[in-house]
Amino acid sequence: MQTKLLNSDDLGQPDFGVPALAGPQKAAIIVQMILSEGGSLPLTSLSSTGQARLMKDFVEIGRVDKATMESVVADLERDMSMLGLSFPRSVADALETLEAHLNPDVVDDLRGKLGLAAPPSPWLQITEMPVSKLIELIPAEDTKVAAIVLSKLDPEQASEVLDRMPPEEATELAFAMQSTKKVSPEMLNKVGQSLLHALPKEKPKAFSDAPELRVANMLNSASPDRRDELLEQLAEKDPEFAANVRSNIFTFGDIATRIKDVDVLKITRDLSQEELVLAMAYAMETEKEACEFILSNISSRMADAMREEIADSDEIGKKQGEDAMGKVTTAVRALADLGEISIMPPPSDDDKAGDD
Repeated sequence: MQTKLLNSDDLGQPDFGVPALAGPQKAAIIVQMILSEGGSLPLTSLSSTGQARLMKDFVEIGRVDKATMESVVADLERDMSMLGLSFPRSVADALETLEAHLNPDVVDDLRGKLGLAAPPSPWLQITEMPVSKLIELIPAEDTKVAAIVLSKLDPEQASEVLDRMPPEEATELAFAMQSTKKVSPEMLNKVGQSLLHALPKEKPKAFSDAPELRVANMLNSASPDRRDELLEQLAEKDPEFAANVRSNIFTFGDIATRIKDVDVLKITRDLSQEELVLAMAYAMETEKEACEFILSNISSRMADAMREEIADSDEIGKKQGEDAMGKVTTAVRALADLGEISIMPPPSDDDKAGDD
């Protein structure tokens, strides 16, 4: 059964009973309450006039005291109790409501006659989840459902899921796979929909990247002196946050410890030899390990030629040198973003102590 809270007429006519507010304003209060709690509403189903009116009321209402809010909610509850039933207003909405309860052949036939596209399978979203989330999603108490999920994953995903489970649970789940041979398409779809509905609803976020990553991206382009200064000050305020920022920063000096030998040639192909020589000529004193790492992983002929150019280079100014090193690290990060190379995590303190 589907009950609609709002439709294209609701914003223009209902009166929930608070004299100081018009019907559309009360509807706007209800919408704001739902959205502020992380809920969602099909506001696109409103007419363009209704959507514009809602936007106008959002801007004009300002603050609403608690008594008014409680009164609006109480009146809405009263009106909802008097409403009775609300049926879908279109064939498409009706089909969406009844689809899980109809014969799949009938649904397909109706969609074909009405020219409606089939809804996306819930399994498309489930199979794209990271393994860590899939493990949380698989119900330990229902091995048949867990076996259905495992059956929909590609072999590599399924194998990783089993690897992360205790041996006895993995064995029981593998044994339960035999119970999936008679699962119908309708049951498969119901299981997928049920799993998606069970997922906790996440509130939308203004930023897709974590704060430490955003700070690191800014500091990647800062001068070394400024970067070190800010990291020191951050460490004084919040050592853990500063450590997370530092782990996301990639500098010229990190090339020696966080880039694989085989990826050096890919980096040098993306840079002109002139840019690379300029960067290494400036970095040879302060970041010699990174320079030698690059030279040792290119052809000996190219390395010898670059060593000669570095030795013959004139004195390089600080800004010019730092800009040149920045071009190298930018090229590295661009290749990593494209998935052509990998940037390894920074070595831990234990790793550094072992090297010593």
